Formats: sequence, structure tokens, C-alpha cells
Amino acid sequence: MHYLGIVISFCVFFLGALLLLRGAVGKLIRLYPLFYSYIIYNLLSFVGIYLIYWLRPQVYASAYWINYLVSILVEFTVLVEISDQIFRPFPAIRNLGRALTVLISLGLGIFYILPTILGSSSRSRALLGFALRASVTKAIILAVLFYVAHYYASPLGKNVRGLMLGFSIYVAMNIAIMATARAFGSALFAQVLWAMLPLASMLCVLVWTLSLWELAPMPLRTISTDGRTDSETVALELNRFNSELSRLLHK
Repeated sequence: MHYLGIVISFCVFFLGALLLLRGAVGKLIRLYPLFYSYIIYNLLSFVGIYLIYWLRPQVYASAYWINYLVSILVEFTVLVEISDQIFRPFPAIRNLGRALTVLISLGLGIFYILPTILGSSSRSRALLGFALRASVTKAIILAVLFYVAHYYASPLGKNVRGLMLGFSIYVAMNIAIMATARAFGSALFAQVLWAMLPLASMLCVLVWTLSLWELAPMPLRTISTDGRTDSETVALELNRFNSELSRLLHK
């Protein structure tokens, strides 16, 4: 299982490198800056951790867990990117959505995630609890973003849908893995389940690579003045709200 985990991790690295290269060639990086910053961070952290593994094996365990905890927090940037894309046509609402996403993440982190670290006497249980609650927090925020996109009939393109789908798979698998580890003990995690984490990352990055292989522009919403549909009415209300919010922000 140890070697299987390493092989899967290298597959994740090469898929991530391919995704970044394709994003540079297809000029997607400037459209999804937070997302590709997250990909770059993952690639650099992967190289750094394996260099430590080969050159300084005595500090590898500590470096691995520090990197793992930081990575859990960095993943919230993907949620901010999704929020930005949902409200891309409405700059003022987009900024408000970004602020709300960050505030919700911080609030859940302080009142929901942090207590698992402060209230646990076992380091392994504290790490598992932190990872589980962080994944649940991301799932909640992701569900809210899905609902908002559906409610406002936001015209998401293939790129953004793939971004949401890949991250949903990753978060769902992490919740299942961490919940199983907490239920059956850290020994099971050390033997089997830890190899499932790279597998979750590989499936996520695979979906991202396929969906972001080519630039798929966001569909334009057409709004008529007569016989409007519900989605068109919502779009008009969003435009009005965006204009009002812009005036308030510029006062």
C-alpha cells in the first residue's frame, strides 16, 4: 500500500503539471487565477515534500503533516474561485460573494474546526478530526454555491461545472475516508485508508484536466423585454442589485 500511494501521488503530480501546462497554452490561467495558484502550490509542495523525504528523512514526518494541514486550508481558495465564477457577470455581487465565502470559511474554521484541535488529547485523533471537519465545512460551502448557481440560473460553462464536479468528488471522498478512520481507528488509516487520499486527489485532478482542457466560454444569458421567463426575471433583478451595490460601494 505504501508504494501504491506513492505511484498514485506521482500520477496526481503529472496530471497537475499537465493541467497547468494546458492552462498556460489555452490562456485559462488569467481567467481562473486562484484555481491555478492552488495547482501551482500543490506542485511545489509535492516537490518540496519528496525532496525532504530523500534528503532529510528524519524530519519528513513533521514536514508531511505540516504540509498536509496547510494544504487543507489552501483548498478553500478553490471555493473562492467557484464563487467568483458564479457571479462573474456581476462584479459587485462577485466581490460580495467572495467576501461571504471567506467569512463563512473563517467562521466555520473558528467555531467548528478549531475545537477539534483544542479539545483533543491525541494528536492523531486531532488531525483526523480537523481534516474531517474541514472537509464537511467545504461540503457545506460547496452545497451553498451549488444552490445559488441553480437558484439564479447562473449560466455555468463546461470549465466551471468541471471545477465544481471535481472538487465535489474530492470533498465527498475525504469525508468518507476521514469518517471511516475516526470510526475504526487510526490503525486502519495507517494501513489502508491513507492510500485513498491520493486516489481522491487523482480523480479530482483527472476531472479538472478533462473539463479544463479547452476554454469553454461562459454561456451568455439573453434577456427579452416581453414574455420573460423566470430565469430572465432573476437576471434582471441581479443586474439591478449589482448596480445598486456598486453605487453603495463607490460612495
